[in-house]
Amino acid sequence: MYSPRRRNCLKRRLLQGSMAFGVVFTAATSPVAAQSLDDWLTVSRVGEFAWSADGEHIFYTSNADESGTRAIFRVGSDGSDPERLGWPPPGVRPEPAQSLQVSPSGEELIFVSARYYQGYDNLWRLSASPSGGEPRPITFNDAVIETAPTLSADGRTVAYQVRTPAGPRIFLRDLDDVTAWPRLFTPGDVNETSPRFSPDGRSIAFSSAGDIRIRGLDGTERRVVVDPAVGGGNGGFAWSPDGTRLAFTNARSGWAQVAVVEIASGDVTPVTYEEREHGGVSWSPDARWLAFTRSDASGFSNQVVVAPADGTGTAREITAGKGRRSQPRFSPDGDELAWIEQSGTRTPDIWKTAWNDGAGGERPVQVTNLMGRIDPSRLSEAEEVYYPGPDNLPIPTLLYRPHDFDPARTYPVIVRLHGHPGQWNHSFEMMRQYWVQRGFIVVAPNPRGSRGFGQGFHDLHIADYGGVEFQDVMNVIPFLEGLGYVDMTRKATWGGSGGGYMSLVIATEAPDAFQAQVIRAPVSEWRLLANDRFAASGRHWTAGRTPRRERSEFGGPYEEIPEEYEERSPVNFVDNVQVPQLLLQGLRDAAVPPRQSQVWAERMRDAGKGDLLTYIEYPDEDHSLRRYKTTVRDILERMDALFTRHLRLDRESAP
Repeated sequence: MYSPRRRNCLKRRLLQGSMAFGVVFTAATSPVAAQSLDDWLTVSRVGEFAWSADGEHIFYTSNADESGTRAIFRVGSDGSDPERLGWPPPGVRPEPAQSLQVSPSGEELIFVSARYYQGYDNLWRLSASPSGGEPRPITFNDAVIETAPTLSADGRTVAYQVRTPAGPRIFLRDLDDVTAWPRLFTPGDVNETSPRFSPDGRSIAFSSAGDIRIRGLDGTERRVVVDPAVGGGNGGFAWSPDGTRLAFTNARSGWAQVAVVEIASGDVTPVTYEEREHGGVSWSPDARWLAFTRSDASGFSNQVVVAPADGTGTAREITAGKGRRSQPRFSPDGDELAWIEQSGTRTPDIWKTAWNDGAGGERPVQVTNLMGRIDPSRLSEAEEVYYPGPDNLPIPTLLYRPHDFDPARTYPVIVRLHGHPGQWNHSFEMMRQYWVQRGFIVVAPNPRGSRGFGQGFHDLHIADYGGVEFQDVMNVIPFLEGLGYVDMTRKATWGGSGGGYMSLVIATEAPDAFQAQVIRAPVSEWRLLANDRFAASGRHWTAGRTPRRERSEFGGPYEEIPEEYEERSPVNFVDNVQVPQLLLQGLRDAAVPPRQSQVWAERMRDAGKGDLLTYIEYPDEDHSLRRYKTTVRDILERMDALFTRHLRLDRESAP
């Protein structure tokens, strides 16, 4: 893949191990009680939520169902009486629910769910009563992706985004007439996404080519809302309750900022301008306040912030501490603010606080509690550390150590590799904590190209995907050597999707660097992926990707630079592989086609390296391999077998 000269230069840099950045560690001292795999599988998570129309309840999606597939639940806004709505009934194959909305009347829920493949969604309606009843399909075209529903003020019309062969378009559907056909909202050849009905139901705002546009249901000409002089890179918008303004985010500064635009005049009022990422903006019912999230200086955490919508005054943080927050939403009466919060030691749950018109609020309280039988106080918080990349660029990294860490011992290590573009931050990953408490050091680097650290850091990988990130990741080895408590003869990588691709790059470019690899849904051959995902129609489209275009991570399409695609495809270099691999693939994966794993397995066998590879296919799993709890259990047990054999895992530490 890379020339021998480039590989030798990389090895010299790894051996030099220049430690340009200092790190301070604080060791945990209290022991953690042993917990079984059954205990860990009681942990679940909230996906999204919506207030009931009267504010007495909160509806949410969660994988707390027995199967582990994300279902719809209802809980009292005080945290009382959580219950799953009655769908699907026992014995019916569960489908993940998402994009949850409550109808204006409060009597129905609207959501999307897929029948065949992850992300190939259709729209459904379900009674908001505790029994739930049978869901009814609003759409049922399983050959396209139908998602992002938004309801009119009277609840009689739904607008939604459809992934057509020509690109994303917005359609309308009359909910009162069961025989009404979907109709195209904005005929034309421009991609349109993220529809949002105005509060009066007479027009729809939507995204198009980085701009926010509005068009009336009566056919009024669509127009750009934000002045192009200050626009571009706009998104994440929300109507004000009176329908006269839109709050939105703008990324022209290199960081997503919050602003408000007057719809009639196009005048823009900045609300934030700082070296932080902002998002999830929403309005208070009286239209005086905005709630949104704001990242901290490191980019690893964010907070819920409330700020005056007129751009005056001071923004106030509602939350504090390490963690990730999302979806801040005011209650219908404006007296409370709720959001989803997680940390490295706590699963995503709904939290809320009383809101006193900016004058202060009560301490946040937890509405849901989905940690099951695991005590968060007995888990390990990550340290924020940095090590130098090949050009001395600081690589933001999280370092986990067992709760009973002893610096006099040495530990096996897992290098966790995230998908593309992705980010490791102070969010919760149950499987990661499982291995940390089993006695592993886990290090999670964010190589250039990662999200959350500004556009500049992300763009450093453009046209060099799999090149410079590989060097960033490999520079973690001298960092680990410098810690003094890592057993360098017991190292593993663990990555999925883009992290799975990086795992294969490591296996072919640095074949003796690690002793084991866990790989989920990797890209192994770029030309084949360009054909499956972009050139060919079918299930490997996604809601936002333009159809029939080739990959451009390397600076151009395959027909222009075929040698680059071939050089960056690990499947062409399987002869170099020396490391034992556990390769995991869901056959309902719509993000990375199963052929990518299958081709890798075939080439490994053809090269006489079948003894190094354990290849597992999960027929009813999607890209995440977390649809069912039985899958999670199987993966952890197979990882245990791999680590026991190749990392000399201490069986006494097994749960």
